[in-house]
Amino acid sequence: MKKAGFFCLILCLVILTGNVHADRKDIKGTPELTMLTEEYPPVTFMKDAKVTGFVADIVREIIARQGIPDKIRLTSWDEAYNIALNNPNVVLFSAERTEKREKLFQWVGPVGKNSAIFYAKKGSGIKINNLEEAKKLAAIATTTNWFTEQYLKSKGFTNLVSSPLPTANIKQLMDGSVKVSVFTDITVPEIVKKAGYSMDDLEPVFLVSNTYFYIAMSLGTSVEVVKKWQSVLDGMKTDGTFEKIYRGYIPAADLRDLLQSSR
Repeated sequence: MKKAGFFCLILCLVILTGNVHADRKDIKGTPELTMLTEEYPPVTFMKDAKVTGFVADIVREIIARQGIPDKIRLTSWDEAYNIALNNPNVVLFSAERTEKREKLFQWVGPVGKNSAIFYAKKGSGIKINNLEEAKKLAAIATTTNWFTEQYLKSKGFTNLVSSPLPTANIKQLMDGSVKVSVFTDITVPEIVKKAGYSMDDLEPVFLVSNTYFYIAMSLGTSVEVVKKWQSVLDGMKTDGTFEKIYRGYIPAADLRDLLQSSR
């Protein structure tokens, strides 16, 4: 009985600690935000033990203007996405604002745009004219829970080979285990480099989509908090800070539509 009572006490303490953690508040009494991102250069990545990248720097400026402590944490996309999906007061960045995700999060942005493209191994001779032709390929490499994978699934693709790391997609492409892989134009160069190859080893074969990406805030997060973040971001676009940060990573980017307020 004594042993059972001891374990009951420990269980109660664990539950109590979990509840306190879930209801953390800062010194102003505002719920503390959990800020999560992934390795996705040049958008977000780890450098010199610090999370950086143009969207990471944009978020860092947003929180600095509000006096919020910099507690940005980098983890896998799959983990970050699921934490944001199932908990309030979570900031996930960046995330494509797709039809599937629209009602799953609240949105601040846009903070960037890109094109999703099917890439094949150079010299493969693969030609794709539409998505229906792509569905007939033996295998397409995708990254788990990335918007590109979700998009292809929504279009009825059943030939996807999902991996948690995008570098695995490159290796699968190069060793012939898949026919094409899907990446965005602004992130594929670094992914290819990290996998040990160069862009000369690949060739684009079909444009899948053009999309905008945002800062996603979990459901249950105060609407006023979301509005404040959007207001601060809009102010950064007006005063030139947003453009300065963005061009520090992608100098030739066309920002005309991004410099508008929320869309």
